[in-house]
Amino acid sequence: MFALRMAITLVMALAGLAALGILAWIGTQSIAQFLFFRNEIFRLRSVKIECDGEVITPKHVSEYLILNTCSNLFSFNMAAERAALLKKVPRIRNVEFTRTLPGKLAIVVRERLPMARLGMGYYYLAVDREGKILGPSSGSKNLPVISRHKLSGLRPGVLLEDMKIARALKVLTTCDTTPVGEQIKIREIDVAQEDALELTLAGGEKVLFAWPDMDRDAPGNNLERKLIRLAESLKSAAARGKKIAAIDMTLENNFPAREY
Repeated sequence: MFALRMAITLVMALAGLAALGILAWIGTQSIAQFLFFRNEIFRLRSVKIECDGEVITPKHVSEYLILNTCSNLFSFNMAAERAALLKKVPRIRNVEFTRTLPGKLAIVVRERLPMARLGMGYYYLAVDREGKILGPSSGSKNLPVISRHKLSGLRPGVLLEDMKIARALKVLTTCDTTPVGEQIKIREIDVAQEDALELTLAGGEKVLFAWPDMDRDAPGNNLERKLIRLAESLKSAAARGKKIAAIDMTLENNFPAREY
């Protein structure tokens, strides 16, 4: 009997502690509501929105976040709103929120930049350097085209994992981020072949192109060196008063070329 009474006493004590814990939690929530979420001091007075791109504007961000319904600085759930915004707008790469007491909210939006146009038959989709589909490329007509990829059913927000597309984006990224891009201007990249890319340059030159370890996540030195060799070949032909019509850059040396 003594053991039973002790057990009952212990259970009642634990239940009492649990009840006290719940009451304390409720009290804390009530205090938080009073001190922060319903406090007129922290009324949302101003929102500053900065966007670094040309497509997403502060007005767009305000509409996406429905800021006109938010009245309190602390009632704005930054983590949830950030996740929702990134999911809703594929064009946004990152968004940062900063609270400044008592009532200022700052929002900085980093936009994804289109790297190329993905040919889809009768239209094009813009894609960034990471392979993220951004949407129709009506405002990006000067971007190089990636053609003959055989992908379908693509929509904004999809992250491409196709190996051939990845190769093309590596080439374009290297041209965009290294000095060799000043000498090589790519108009189109045909990705139909299994072991090489076919580049069409701004001057109409056709280049069959490959480099060592092109399907590995290795430093881009091999790729940059091969592009430099291509630039040297173009420059050498020009010095002789010639222009390259087509060149095979899949070899390591002695690149066969057709000139005119």
